[in-house]
Amino acid sequence: MPYQYKREPLNDDEVNRLTNACDTFREKFVVWTLLDTGLRLSELADLKKDNIQWQERRLVIYGKGGPYGKKTKDDHS
Repeated sequence: MPYQYKREPLNDDEVNRLTNACDTFREKFVVWTLLDTGLRLSELADLKKDNIQWQERRLVIYGKGGPYGKKTKDDHS
């Protein structure tokens, strides 16, 4: 059986270093969205305004297997 790389989640220090490296709010928004939802980069790049359900705090994602919703887990305001 071939070796399969096991990905570990980022620890708090790594998350802080990543977000502190951001220069703009937009960059931080992208980083937090990726970290909180587990989206693939291609899924984030394909997002449109219509995919955001602000009242429900939900994103509608069209990825592998069709559309599904993901909620953010934290409030980073």
